[in-house]
Amino acid sequence: MLKNLIFINAEDLDKPIYRIFSFQRLESIFIDRQLTLVKPSLWDDPFENFILGAQGTLNDGTTFNTGFRNHYYGQCWSRTRESDAMWRIYSPEKNGVKVKTTIRKLFRPLFQKGGSFRTLHNDEYNLSSFVGKVKYQSQKSLTEMLKDSSRMNGKVMDQSGWGQASSFYFKRLAFKHENEVRLIYRDTGNLHDFFNFEVDPHNLFDEIVLDPRMATSEVQRIKTQLLNWGYEKKVIQSGLYKVRAFNINLSI
Repeated sequence: MLKNLIFINAEDLDKPIYRIFSFQRLESIFIDRQLTLVKPSLWDDPFENFILGAQGTLNDGTTFNTGFRNHYYGQCWSRTRESDAMWRIYSPEKNGVKVKTTIRKLFRPLFQKGGSFRTLHNDEYNLSSFVGKVKYQSQKSLTEMLKDSSRMNGKVMDQSGWGQASSFYFKRLAFKHENEVRLIYRDTGNLHDFFNFEVDPHNLFDEIVLDPRMATSEVQRIKTQLLNWGYEKKVIQSGLYKVRAFNINLSI
C-alpha cells in the first residue's frame, strides 16, 4: 500500500483528518454505507487537474490530449482540526457535521476496491487507488512545471499510475488554508460523474462534531438520530463561537 501514497509516508497513515458534510449527506452515508468520489472537473477551482488537462506536444510538433484524465475521481479531506473558514465554506446553511477519521481508515476500503498485487519484495500495491497530501505552490511555479519535459513524462507516461494520480495533488497558494488530503481513484469503466465505494461509518468515523452555529434543538435531534443508528462514539457541538465570561482585575 505504501506505493499508493502520494507526498506522505507510513507515519502519516494514523494521523487524523476531517471533512464537513451536510447532515443529509451524512445520513445517506449511514444508510447506504458508501462514500462518493466525484470527477475533479466538478470541483470549484478551474485550475484543478491542470497537468492532465493541458494539451501535450510531441518532439515532432504533434499535439495531443490525455484521454484518461476523465477516468479519475476524487474526494478532499483536511488535516486542519477546525477553522472558521471551513465551517462557513462547507456548511453555508449552518447544518454541517464534521467527521474525524485517519488516513489509514479512510484509504483502506478504497485500496481494497482497487485490488491487490505484490512486488518482488512482497509489497502490496495496485494501479487505481491513491491517497496523499496536496502541495500548494504559486501559479507561476505550477505553470512552470508544464515546461519540464522530464517531469511531465514521468507523470503522464508512468505505467504504475502514480504519476498521473500525483498530478491531482498540486494546488494554488490561495487554497492553502484547506490543508488537504485527497483520495484519488481511477476507474476506466465508469461513464458517470460519481464513483461509490463501501465503508462502515461506525468504524470509519471516530468523532462527529456539529456546526457551532446550529440551534440547540437541532443539535439534540441529530444526536438522537445518530444514537438510533447505533453510533456509539463521541458526538458534540463545536465550541468555536462559545466564549466564556472573563473577569478583569482592576484592583490596585
